[in-house]
Amino acid sequence: MSLGNKVIGTTTVKLGIYEEDNDEHLAAALGQVKEMEDGRKFRLCKAGEALTAGILVQAPAPDAKDDELVVESDAAAGDKEVTITVTAGHGGYDKDALAEGYMMVTKGAGDIGSFYKIKGNDAMVAESTATITLYDELNTALAATTNEVAVVLNPYKDVVTGSTTAPVLGVPNIAVTSGYYFWAQFAGCAPCTDSGSGVAAGDYVSHVGGDVVTQGKDSVDGTIGMAMNTAAAGEGVIVFLTGLG
Repeated sequence: MSLGNKVIGTTTVKLGIYEEDNDEHLAAALGQVKEMEDGRKFRLCKAGEALTAGILVQAPAPDAKDDELVVESDAAAGDKEVTITVTAGHGGYDKDALAEGYMMVTKGAGDIGSFYKIKGNDAMVAESTATITLYDELNTALAATTNEVAVVLNPYKDVVTGSTTAPVLGVPNIAVTSGYYFWAQFAGCAPCTDSGSGVAAGDYVSHVGGDVVTQGKDSVDGTIGMAMNTAAAGEGVIVFLTGLG
């Protein structure tokens, strides 16, 4: 029996791997995995810009000041809201831009490592206060000026063309419209492009600027997979992805 395009992994999303959709109800499914019977795996993402088929995509880049948010007001264990002072020089975030992202306590005796999913946030402007709302209750109390928190955007929301400023997530099999949901492939036989001097079948490859570059047959450091065919610079290459997801 031949292997086809049959989905074997569980997912609630009724969207094909060659389809895109701007239905905001899909926001709740960001990060879900679709697995095919031939070993290919895809993760649901939302495009933050127009994306090209075969070009690797990454999570949105963080603000450099995202790890320096000082707790403004005491918060008790059991609270779901944390009020912070937005650091000077921060680029700011729109209301609820951090929704479905994450918050970690990064400074304060006994609290470092507490980690929560973000439900929403006030608009954030440098040198002003804003409230971050969590899905779950705080495990411990947070003290004003003593504790600091860091935030990250949901890695699968508003993804952009790959670079080196955030984790690379996978590769779309179709061109994607900005603001649309789509499947980014992160495992199995996948389409990529080479931006280096060419790759040969069997070369381990890493990524740069959305493309793949050869690491050589004897190197596995920082690789995302192995080339399955030979390709010249600027050409498409089929890669067996193993180092993403």
